[in-house]
Amino acid sequence: MILNLIMGVIMIKNRMMIVFIFSFVACCYFVDVNTSTTYLGLCTEFWDFDKPAPSTQEYAFFRKYIAKSRGPILEPMCGSGRYIIPYLEEGFNIEGFDASPHMFEALRKKCTEKNLSPHIWEKYLEQFPETKQYNLIFIPDTSFCHFLDKASIKNALQKIYSLLLPGGTFVFDLQTIYERLEHIGVWTGKVFRKTDATSIVESRLILPRENSVVPVMLRYELVENGLLVKTEMEYYRIKLFHPTEIDNVLKEVGFKRIKKIKAYQHGRAPSAHDDVIVYECIK
Repeated sequence: MILNLIMGVIMIKNRMMIVFIFSFVACCYFVDVNTSTTYLGLCTEFWDFDKPAPSTQEYAFFRKYIAKSRGPILEPMCGSGRYIIPYLEEGFNIEGFDASPHMFEALRKKCTEKNLSPHIWEKYLEQFPETKQYNLIFIPDTSFCHFLDKASIKNALQKIYSLLLPGGTFVFDLQTIYERLEHIGVWTGKVFRKTDATSIVESRLILPRENSVVPVMLRYELVENGLLVKTEMEYYRIKLFHPTEIDNVLKEVGFKRIKKIKAYQHGRAPSAHDDVIVYECIK
């Protein structure tokens, strides 16, 4: 009888977890697009521990465009600054913005600590004012994959096109449908210890892709002396692109010259099944 009672409790807990997951996912589908529900406080802290700097190859790849630019430079969706800050420290004049208030605050704080005074904003790309045009716009970290459907993709590209000077360049990278996803349907995790004796735990659940869109559930937990202090749940989706999917949209928007490049290797064309490709688009 006791065993049956225990099994009953376990089943109830499992059902409650399933209900929680589906309720959480449903809520995320109907959230206001202009309300930040991802990249919250613990996520931002974890991001800076886990991805403090880009790879040497990626940094050098985008730096080549920056060094060649003869006009204003913009990095939309710049996060907490792992690209823009070291470029600023090199002396390049780059502006940037991000939609997450937590990421933006981390960016602002880092710039203050490093005595940098760049022109930066907290803003969504769709809302960015067209009061200035740029010679170079770049979006690294495959961040453009946050635009999920044809309408939002085209709107984002139209906005970027309008922000470019004639002859200006837009460079960005995309994850493709050949991205090799691991541990689908299985919770995985990492932990980072902070200097104040607390730890941040990230638990990640990659769900099966839905028409080339990959849903991801994330749980961030702040732990102090073995006790759970704070929890944040996030849910987001990443678009995986067919290698030719965006070509016509770029042309429709108005880009005159479009070149595909093997990921972070100047002068090389991508292979048919590369998991990441880079686009160089000239207005």
